[in-house]
Amino acid sequence: MADQLPAEVALEPPLTRRGLSHGQPLTTGPRYIRTAAMSRWHRPRDGVRLDHGAVYGLWCGQTAHEHRGLLTADQVPDGLPTCGTCEGRAAGAGQDSWTGVGSVVFSPRRLTPPARCPGSRTTWCEELGNNVARCLACGAYASLRASGGGYDPRWGLVNHPPGPGLVAGCPFHAWHEMTLTNGRVQCRCGHTTKETEDA
Repeated sequence: MADQLPAEVALEPPLTRRGLSHGQPLTTGPRYIRTAAMSRWHRPRDGVRLDHGAVYGLWCGQTAHEHRGLLTADQVPDGLPTCGTCEGRAAGAGQDSWTGVGSVVFSPRRLTPPARCPGSRTTWCEELGNNVARCLACGAYASLRASGGGYDPRWGLVNHPPGPGLVAGCPFHAWHEMTLTNGRVQCRCGHTTKETEDA
């Protein structure tokens, strides 16, 4: 099957808002692309040839630069996943008729608890003495430490993983916009969930 596949696929015109309005637009490109930093293979949507090499816009919205160690393939090597967004959009746009994809991966943003508690490096805590406090965002016990420099000194909880009492994430901002209001940690937007109302 591999020898029946064309070496390249048709690319769309670079009519995107990537800020590229110079160089030579590419009409064809490799079927699959990834850089060493990417966790999966992607499909190119458009491309521009610049002095330092080609820059490809991917169907998922990312950009891949040839001068940063670009890997290309006609078929995805066994065991490596492909970007579900790229694969679906390329197929929907009729980029080519290739449908021999194995593992397709899409990772949407979800309310997955963060690796670091939003109360880390804040004073959202109940001090217990001996530089130990209970975090008001997650209920965990953590050390208190000084941080910052001479012009911006701070005192607060050390970085710590979320405890079992982690405040519910906001459906709009997850844990990114948390603040302490009237002794309670909640999202700045004021949105409350059933979990936070019951707490």
